[in-house]
Amino acid sequence: MTSLEALCVQRGLRLTEHRRIVLEVLEAADDHPCVREIHRRAADGHRIGIATVYRTLNTLVEAGLVKRQAFPDGKAHYERAGRPSHPHLIDVATGTIVEIDDVGLESLLEQEARKLGYNLVDYSLKLFARSR
Repeated sequence: MTSLEALCVQRGLRLTEHRRIVLEVLEAADDHPCVREIHRRAADGHRIGIATVYRTLNTLVEAGLVKRQAFPDGKAHYERAGRPSHPHLIDVATGTIVEIDDVGLESLLEQEARKLGYNLVDYSLKLFARSR
């Protein structure tokens, strides 16, 4: 997969020091961090303001490089765009977001869309659960 920095260059976005820091955080993320969490990670060893993080994320979303998703905690969470669609399981007690990678589910959704006369182009699925 192409790095976010390379995609920024392809799309003509300037790579400032602060933008690179935010990109590094997003590249390393294996979760769906909110702005404050991205800022916390970016500020570890760097001087970067939260307003800069907001502006950078907005620019990356507008450029189609990052997806902004709303979850029940009321915060926007971010992940790299271009990844295959995948459902999210949200723990209603803790707010923890868990990715579910299930190729079988996507196949089922495609079949259901075809039955209704459609071609599935993308999907978003959020499952809400409680730990046992």
